[in-house]
Order: sequence, then C-alpha cells, then structure tokens
Amino acid sequence: MASTCTLHILHTNDLHSQFSNMPRIASCLKQQRAAWEERGDYVLTVDIGDHLDRYNIKTEASWGHANVQVLNESGYQYVTIGNNEGVTLPKDKLDALYQHAAFTVIVSNLLELDGTLPRWAVPFAIHRWNQLQVAILGVTVSYASVYETIGWNSQEPHELLRQQIDSLREQVDAIILLSHLGYNQDVELAKQFPQIDVILGAHSHHLLKQGERIGHTLITQAGKYGDYIGHVELTIDLSGKSVTAAQSELLAAADYPADQALLSFLEQEEQKSRQVLCQEAAILRRDLPVAWDRESPLATFLAASLRQWTGAEIGLANSGLLLKSLPAGSVTKLDLLQSLPHPINPCTLLLTGEELWQLLQACLQPRLIERQLHGFGFRGKVMGWMAVDGLEIDYRDDEHPVITQIRLAGNPIERNQLYRVATVDMFIFNRLFPQLQEGRDLTFFLPEMLREIILETVSDEHLLESCFATRWHKLA
Repeated sequence: MASTCTLHILHTNDLHSQFSNMPRIASCLKQQRAAWEERGDYVLTVDIGDHLDRYNIKTEASWGHANVQVLNESGYQYVTIGNNEGVTLPKDKLDALYQHAAFTVIVSNLLELDGTLPRWAVPFAIHRWNQLQVAILGVTVSYASVYETIGWNSQEPHELLRQQIDSLREQVDAIILLSHLGYNQDVELAKQFPQIDVILGAHSHHLLKQGERIGHTLITQAGKYGDYIGHVELTIDLSGKSVTAAQSELLAAADYPADQALLSFLEQEEQKSRQVLCQEAAILRRDLPVAWDRESPLATFLAASLRQWTGAEIGLANSGLLLKSLPAGSVTKLDLLQSLPHPINPCTLLLTGEELWQLLQACLQPRLIERQLHGFGFRGKVMGWMAVDGLEIDYRDDEHPVITQIRLAGNPIERNQLYRVATVDMFIFNRLFPQLQEGRDLTFFLPEMLREIILETVSDEHLLESCFATRWHKLA
C-alpha cells in the first residue's frame, strides 16, 4: 500500500446565479476529474455557497431549484450554503431546496429553532476512499437576528468547529473547511485552529491566486461569479495522517468549452422562467417613473409601501434601489424583478427628530446622492435621492442644500421626540448613516423582499395616486 497519495479539490464560490459561466465550470470539473482519476489521484468537487441569487430569473422562477440541478449535472459532491441561500429564501423554500440534490449539504451552525439540524444538512462529512479519509466541515456567516426572524437559529461557528476538530482529528488524514464566513474570519480560524489543513473560503469575494498560508493552514478563495475555479492539490502521508504539501491555483472558466447538455438545460429553464414571471400581476393606469437625482413617483411609492407594510409613521427609500421605471399598462413579476432585483428587506426603528433631521440633511448633499454603493444586497449603481413618505420637507438649495423645516401630519417634528421609521435593511448593514446605528427598537421584516411588497401594494390606487404629490419642497 502506498504511503502517500494526492488529493485534488476543485472549488467554486459566490457564483450568484451567473449561469453563463456554469456550463464551462461543469466542463472543467468533469475534464479535470477524469484526468486526475485516470492517473490514480483522488478528487473532491465542492461549492462554498451563494451559488444562487434571486436577481436571476431562473433562480427567482424556480426558487433556486435550477441552481441545484446545475450543481447536480456538474458533479458537485459537497456544498455549504451562503447568506443568499439562507437569508433570501423563505424558510419553507430553503427546506425544500435540496430535496433532489445529488450532493451533500454541510453546515453546522444553522439550526432549527429547537436546536436540531435541518433535515437537508449534515454538520460534517467523512469522505472515504480505499485508504484515505478526509473530514469536510461547513459553516456559514451568522446573521443571528435576521435568521431568527425567518425561523432559524444561527450560531457563531467557533465553538462548534472546536468540538468537531477535537473529535475528528485523530480519525482522519486531513480536515477541510467549507467556510462562507469571509476572508478575515478565515484568517482568524486558521490561527485558532491550526489542525485545519485547508479553508476553502467565500462571502468576501477575494481572489487568492495561489492561496495564502497562515501557519500550517492553506486559505483559498476563487473570487466571484464563476470566472475562476479553485484547484487545491494536497500530498497526504497516510502513515502519519498528515498533509505534507499543499498548493493552490485558479483555473479560468473561459479556458474550457461549454458543457452542451447543461447549456441545453439552461436554455429550456430560461423559457420556463419567463413563462412563470411574465404573468400579469397588476395594471397601472399611468406611468410610474423613477429618477436618481430628484424626487420621483416610483421612489416615493416604494417609501410609501414600506411605511404602509410596516405600520411606521415615516417611510424612507433611496431611489437608487429602483433600476427601471414602471410604464402604464400590464405589470409582471419580471418587471418588478428587473426594477428591484436586490435581496433587501424592510426594517423599522425609532429615531429622534434630531437624528431624522441629520439623516435627511445628509441625503440632500450631491456627493451622497451620486455616491456609488456596493454590497449588502445592493444590485444598483448609486445611492440616489432619498424618497420619503409621511413627511413634508422644506429646503433651500443655494451653495449648500439646507433643510429649513420638516413636518409630520402638518406639524413640525420635535427634536427630542421618537418617531417610528421604515427603511431598508441595507442601511443597517452598510453603516452609511450613523443616525440609523443609533436607532432604537430595530425590527426586521422578513422574508418578503422589496419587490414582493410592491407586488402587494401596486394595486392600491389611492396609495399610487398619492405618490405624485411632492414631499420635498424647494424654497425660492
């Protein structure tokens, strides 16, 4: 029996439903597996989460089942989930997502509210070949308060990993972690748990061309959108149950031909998805335009919908969330998806009149209106004008825009009084507005996304008509 062997790991992360790259990735996985296994090496194929993203019509129409079929057809063996699987899907949809999976889902730190594992996941796996045993662990980023609102118990992973590593280290030849925590967390885990041989990373979209060494542990990550497939090669001493050499590289998806069977499946799925999403959802009697640099009816309607949906006194929504106007006539789910593709949800919190004043004053500044935004679910380009509902705002726009008065129900707001404000959770996570970080009684509203709320409110003729009235009043 040979005393050493070679294990190849092919890994992807953060594809975010970029289906155009998936047929080439499938070819890469199949071709490389065949070549390495022919020479007697071992191979694992894994995905590290955020494979799906509901901005894409194939994912939206199928609730992610199209992504699972892609993973099946490509030959993946193990996956963990990212926040786009865990947070953007309602609980019943995530519970049903993997019912036809031909791979194993590994995640130890996402549990039912009673502390048990979901039926579709295992906390770890031991993959066995003739003479080689490898432990595969999986963890995902913990957004505890958000997950709890959906119906999940999300835990910090460190203690769970400690228990697993202590239990498994003597049983296996290598330990591999599928980590949808982000690069900084992976570095900390490598320092804390040197027993982990490889951390296959995700979430932060780092492109680590040759991986990174933290002590004994190799950290890898393959960027985003499937432009690259990560390849880790391990030399394992079977007698010593240890990894003696590890190296990492990135394989360009563009270097591989598209898998024709998968390409055909995706073409069929595109047609099916359009049939599902192009059904009429409502009829608009007049255009609902949006503008990013000024107040506009569709943005105001979004703010008003948030206010009505949550029962708040005030609604705030930046117009940059809206990527297209809604013309008069038939409105479909596809129209709403194209206008509001973000996995972003409403939230409410209490702000004082003073904090509200400061926030709105900041929103008037051109540098903020034009500011480019990235991450935290935002799929647009710029911040845009802050649309409001429930308020009337007077301002002067001389050399520096200045608010002169804010009224609620016709009365000036009180600087020390608390007001219930509805807005989007993106602002809680990206910390763009310090005033929101000081907010009290923060409440998230899940699982409905912004487009699903608009789907419910777009037939409200009174609400629609009210959004053509001006809230921001520029004084002469």
